[in-house]
Amino acid sequence: MMLRCRSKRTDFLPHSTGIETRPGAQAIDCAQNQTTGFSSRLRRPLQCNPSPVGGGSSPRSIYQQAGFAVTLVFLLIFSGPPKFRLRDPEASLRDEIDWVVILHVIVWGLAGLWVLLQIGKRLNAKRPLLRLRLPQILGLTMILLLAVSAVISKAPALTAFKIYQMTVSMLFVQLYVQRFGRTSCLKIIFWGTALLCGAIAVCALLAPNVVWIASELNPEPSRLRGDLIAPTGVVSAFAIILLVTGVRNIWRVLPLSFLSIFLLLLVLSLMRTAYIVILLLVVTVLLKRSNAKPLRHFAYLVCALMLTLYAYHWLPNLSQFRDAGSISNLSDRIGLWRHLSNVTLTQSPWLGLGYYSASRVYGPEYNPGFGTAHSMFFEILLGGGVLSFALFMVLCALLSMYAGYALYKNRDHFSLAIASLFFASLIFGSMADEIDSGPVAMCFWYSAAVLPWLYERSSIRAMRPRESRGHLHVAPGLVSEL
Repeated sequence: MMLRCRSKRTDFLPHSTGIETRPGAQAIDCAQNQTTGFSSRLRRPLQCNPSPVGGGSSPRSIYQQAGFAVTLVFLLIFSGPPKFRLRDPEASLRDEIDWVVILHVIVWGLAGLWVLLQIGKRLNAKRPLLRLRLPQILGLTMILLLAVSAVISKAPALTAFKIYQMTVSMLFVQLYVQRFGRTSCLKIIFWGTALLCGAIAVCALLAPNVVWIASELNPEPSRLRGDLIAPTGVVSAFAIILLVTGVRNIWRVLPLSFLSIFLLLLVLSLMRTAYIVILLLVVTVLLKRSNAKPLRHFAYLVCALMLTLYAYHWLPNLSQFRDAGSISNLSDRIGLWRHLSNVTLTQSPWLGLGYYSASRVYGPEYNPGFGTAHSMFFEILLGGGVLSFALFMVLCALLSMYAGYALYKNRDHFSLAIASLFFASLIFGSMADEIDSGPVAMCFWYSAAVLPWLYERSSIRAMRPRESRGHLHVAPGLVSEL
């Protein structure tokens, strides 16, 4: 029995992530994939799955509604969970355990248990275990090679746990998308970033020592980095991307309030990488001339705001807080990456020296202030060697091709949202974050799960001349009323 789903228009609704073409290649995303929003009321028990890419002749499958428990686990692993305290980087190498470590083990243990339950249900139902595309196959192969490095790691327990986190992150997002839909997953990501931004804002007022730090040129707490909760620049940039690509009317009180908070956190983070991500979003919107009005309004708002601040000399000088000379060497990251590359190629070029743990051993040799590789690429190179690094480069190149093609062929907000999430996670991961846990990792693996589908949809649409003359029809409603 097939379900008929209706779209509900509200004042504050991001558009659907479900893309449907005209009759003949119709793909219907109901409930969460068309009408539910980031703050969906979670009332409908089922939702319609889009038809296979080949057309609408196959029966429509059903998306289930995400329950409270799985949603909570998703939010917890999306957040990291937070660190909450300063910790000696070498404590993990010594296998020291405190209450935060126990919390992480419990949260990620629950996430792994959920993954196993989903696989067990598929086995009992005699269904395929996982519907994996090429990006997931490359990712799993890379993870298997990284797992070998745990044998030669100086901290095998730490390496094994980080590889376990990476595996769970990829499989959790993949299974969540397959069971609950792309829109349901995207709305949780939005609320995850919004909640983290809210937590950082509250701590900035009530517990400043948790999120404020001294900047390079100012000994006073002047940079809202938020390390013990979440990187402020990263989560605020993700939140801005999802808000402006999903909201119906950005000039309403609620979305405008959210946007103001996110922009303020972005500015106070003093994170140059996050500034570049939002600047690239604005340039892309202006060049693509997206058919989503909120996107254009956001781009015009940012341009007008910058011109006004510059004209009245109100534009703050970033060089007062950050060392301008550090731009040329990326805050000494280039020297660190050169050192780690030499260590890898001289000691264990093929299998690496242990994912994540090796950077905590060899990073401080170059600079005592560096406890990690400060790049997911060099973290994988040092930890897993050339083989793992090559697979990861192929994975990133493949996803970049998918995202670029979707942006080139489409002008809808959904294509821009997914492509922007991927490129943002790629940029952030290149400069600091890893792909095993946290907001960047979850956004990266979500993009890996959705971009192949988006690429196939765009390719099929490009082969239909009648449909390619118009834009992709996207039904309303990603974020329902708050």
